[in-house]
Amino acid sequence: MELTQHTDYGLRVLMYAASNPGRRVTLKEVAAAYSISMEHLRKVVHRLARHGLLVTAKGRSGGFMVSQPAGEIRVGDVVRLLEGSLEIVDCERQPCPLRGACALKRALQQARHAFMEELDKVTLADLVSEGDTVDRLLKLNARP
Repeated sequence: MELTQHTDYGLRVLMYAASNPGRRVTLKEVAAAYSISMEHLRKVVHRLARHGLLVTAKGRSGGFMVSQPAGEIRVGDVVRLLEGSLEIVDCERQPCPLRGACALKRALQQARHAFMEELDKVTLADLVSEGDTVDRLLKLNARP
């Protein structure tokens, strides 16, 4: 299963913000850290804020930060939020004669369920728990 770019960026934004507890980070610095377009990030941040995962502030000293402790944000919940439908196959778009008793669809649903169960065990805090490593990789300590 491959996650969309939107979800990938959303998780990166949350990781970056969680790596900077108590400080508002900006789109510009996240875009620079990950080499991602600010326009893409703007959409992602807007969606995360609209769903309560980020708190944003406009203006000169604006930016965003995680809205709750990183240990309370489950990766599975973020993926569900950003991915929308997690169906692996769409048997309805082009009606399949097997759809009433398809073992493939059942197997893929079970695999998706197991995948999401694993992501539900991981929190944002787990993703940034190697804080020093994450900071070094993102060069967070280089900022004033």
